[in-house]
Amino acid sequence: MGKFDLAEKYYRRWLSELPSNDPSLGGLYQHLGMVADDKGEYDTSLEWYQKSLEILVKTHPSDHVNIGITHNSIGNVHRNKGDRGRALESYNRAVSLFKQAHDENHQKMASFYNNIGIIYREEKKYFEALDFYEKSLAIWKKHLPADHPDLGASYNNVGIVHRCLSHYDLALDHYNRSLKIRLKSLPAQHPDIADTYVNIGLVYEDKDELEVALILPQNA
Repeated sequence: MGKFDLAEKYYRRWLSELPSNDPSLGGLYQHLGMVADDKGEYDTSLEWYQKSLEILVKTHPSDHVNIGITHNSIGNVHRNKGDRGRALESYNRAVSLFKQAHDENHQKMASFYNNIGIIYREEKKYFEALDFYEKSLAIWKKHLPADHPDLGASYNNVGIVHRCLSHYDLALDHYNRSLKIRLKSLPAQHPDIADTYVNIGLVYEDKDELEVALILPQNA
């Protein structure tokens, strides 16, 4: 039995033991939604998240943090299904709810903005993607240690969009910042480090500096 199946087994056992009005059901439905998403059972995941949302809306104020998080999770499932329109709608809903009760620099906002950036990047709307990736990066920098892996990922995302826009020097700057963090915070053979070397190499290819591009994959 895989780890996701095992998790689902225990969550369902827990579910069978709870009364129908138990306040912890909302959280349990969220866990079941996450497991279903990880298993690729997207429609089932959406059903669990919707059940969670129905309980949270009844038992919490509309701007409660968990409601925003659930909308973000629903957005992730829609994105995994390839439905970018609904994903973006859910992410924007999460942002809107958070702004009602929390500072715009709340750490969760970094994740929401990053997810919106992913959608725009996938749609090749690079200026919009850059705007949200940079918002995400600015928030992470306020909350995370300078060598945190999430910062490395955020710099990498900004670099990707700059490369797509042919902003090669800016792309290299962000990739190198990402690489510095990843070399410090991740195991030496971590695939994210290899990916960053490859991304840097691609920029040098774009710049027709093939000698540099050929050297970099040896480090990957």
